[in-house]
Amino acid sequence: MPSGGGDVAGGWLPSLAFYSHMKASRTGIIVSAAPGLLSLGLFYSLAIHMRSALGGWPSGIGEASFPPALAMHANITSSYFWITLLVSFFTLPVAILVCLLVSRWQRLVPYFALYAFMFVVSILLMQFAPEPFLSWWRD
Repeated sequence: MPSGGGDVAGGWLPSLAFYSHMKASRTGIIVSAAPGLLSLGLFYSLAIHMRSALGGWPSGIGEASFPPALAMHANITSSYFWITLLVSFFTLPVAILVCLLVSRWQRLVPYFALYAFMFVVSILLMQFAPEPFLSWWRD
């Protein structure tokens, strides 16, 4: 591995030393972490809202018996989650690749990595929700 911040793989992939001198911006960190944290917040607020509005967990699939506010909350949460999931799987890898190939944009890669990390962490933390809610969510 080259020392002093050189590139590896024939210049296509920057070495870790390349990033060692970078100073992350507070705004960049917040913007990168926000989608995963928002997804987690929406998910658990939906669980709390569901429990309080229904007096328990739904017995079936869907939102047919939900009060309008709960149905809207469920739709917003699931739409946000699926959009974030699609962006994470399809757009994020392309964005990272482009940033790795354009030297001026390489400084953005850690922010995209933080976005991906926080999204994975949010999905892992969602697994601690009560099982009846998780069964409804997965259906």
